[in-house]
Amino acid sequence: MSFAKYAIAAAVLLAAAYSFSQTLLASVPVANYPQAIAVNTFTNRVYVIEESTNQVTEIDDLTDTAASIPLGNNSQASLNGALAINPLTNKIYVVDGVNNHLSVIDGATRAVTQVQVGNAPVAVAVNPYTNMVYVANYNDNTVTVVNGSTLATSTLAVGNSPIAIAVDFAQNITYVANFTSSSVTSINAKGKVTSTIGVGQHAVALRVSLGTHEVYVANRDANTVSVIAAGAVTNTIPVGSTPVSLGINDVSKRTYVANLGSSTVTVIDGLTKATTTVTSGAQPNTVAIDKIRNKIYVANGNGPCLTVIDGKTNAATTVGDVSNGTGDIAVNVLTNQVYVMTPNLQGSTISAFSGALGVFPQTLLDHLIDGARGIR
Repeated sequence: MSFAKYAIAAAVLLAAAYSFSQTLLASVPVANYPQAIAVNTFTNRVYVIEESTNQVTEIDDLTDTAASIPLGNNSQASLNGALAINPLTNKIYVVDGVNNHLSVIDGATRAVTQVQVGNAPVAVAVNPYTNMVYVANYNDNTVTVVNGSTLATSTLAVGNSPIAIAVDFAQNITYVANFTSSSVTSINAKGKVTSTIGVGQHAVALRVSLGTHEVYVANRDANTVSVIAAGAVTNTIPVGSTPVSLGINDVSKRTYVANLGSSTVTVIDGLTKATTTVTSGAQPNTVAIDKIRNKIYVANGNGPCLTVIDGKTNAATTVGDVSNGTGDIAVNVLTNQVYVMTPNLQGSTISAFSGALGVFPQTLLDHLIDGARGIR
């Protein structure tokens, strides 16, 4: 589908979505055991990596039909899958935590190319503007830097047990959370390590505020979030028990921290660093944010799968009892659909829910429609 046709279809779906509120729209079976999910809003495709079959499932957001993409003959079943998408090149990047390669999927043809990386690749991130890909290799304390155009690689030494990566697109700086050494390594635009910054115990996740360029780091066993600015920790913020994931709404300047152990979400004001605690479902583990409508979606690992937080009021609703436990979550802001991954040995699924009600900015909608009209 051309972008023009997709823009019109998206606009129609957006209008239709206003009449729903967290309604289960479809449930798509996937192979066991799914580990990660990501959405390419440019092509309207959802991608899921599955452990037992070493494959990725591609789901059409408009029709909820699925297609399997085999990742080749791997020596072991995957354990810790991760996905990243470059929407500008329509490339999907996949690591599985066991086999020492990065799978590169061409979104148009579904062809797969594998690139050798380090030992136990558990996280991947991409800078779509520079077309550089970063892979965290947990067991050998390195990051593999991959040129998205040529697939040439280089290897950088970082801290112990790198487990998560985030990219500041504007400044072209990449940050790596090192779990065992409780630190964050920064990589500059030239692909060189510039600093390693100590944070709280067992840094497990991090995100960059694109507005302020601050880095928020979830310290799992310190029950804190470290804030890094200009290469130093500027704030250490107490949060709930066992923070494992976070997300940032750069529009509202708020950070949302999923606290697995206390079944809460900590909301951090980006300006004052003051916190508010919101009750979620049991064992929240992943955060996805619709920055356009200011809605926050939290995946719960036990019981009802989805907590929805209103970014303006912090009012929360927990819904979606599709199965006991959710592993990951993603949101398509154009179609206003939320995808919940339910890993279950008796039958894993991706459940599509209609998103929370909210106002899609008229100027952005006008831009989409005008762009479509301008193409003949």
